[in-house]
Amino acid sequence: MIDKNYLVESKVIPINVNVSDDKVLPYMYPAFEQLRATLPVALYTALDALSEEYVKQWSVTNSYVATNKANYTEVGVLKMWQSVGTNSDSKPTTANTADWLELELGTFLVNYVQPFLAHATFYGYSINSGVNVSHQGLQQISNETAQPVTGNNLQAFLNYWKNQKDLKRRSMLNYLDDKSNLLDGVTYTAIEASKKKTSFQIRGIGRNVGNDTSRIIDYGS
Repeated sequence: MIDKNYLVESKVIPINVNVSDDKVLPYMYPAFEQLRATLPVALYTALDALSEEYVKQWSVTNSYVATNKANYTEVGVLKMWQSVGTNSDSKPTTANTADWLELELGTFLVNYVQPFLAHATFYGYSINSGVNVSHQGLQQISNETAQPVTGNNLQAFLNYWKNQKDLKRRSMLNYLDDKSNLLDGVTYTAIEASKKKTSFQIRGIGRNVGNDTSRIIDYGS
């Protein structure tokens, strides 16, 4: 549903374009697994299929025919739209029913699910990116021009992005709560209350560690 290109091009998280795919991919898989464990199977399957269409942003220079899809922001919400017929230079809006129809499943994907996956991936990457797993065990990565973020600065950074990830997840689930288990013809079972809960803890390991996260950080989601 997302890849390295999405992380860079969507600009929903501050990841550098020079970060290699193999540094990011390991942290996408847990995000996908969490999403699969949370969403009903029918809904996840429909989202996965829709994401494979790689719907692009609406462009004033393009012409659209019936069933063509495009993404366009309305009132601060990125939505997915489907063309009703043939049109060009006709912006997708809720009022423009002559040319466009909002796809709620698509809106759920592009404005809620993909941003959540991006934030969950970035959070996992932020925790682990400075660690190298070698035959000698775990090693902290550093070089001549940059040093790892540690201590209170690291804890503040992780807490901020943990909160952002949780906000995206909550927004995603709140959107579904308003849709009566139906999105564009896809019927799905209600999400159990237990699957909507999250828990998290960052703490130092050892005596008298206090807020010193320059030591080992224990994390979960």
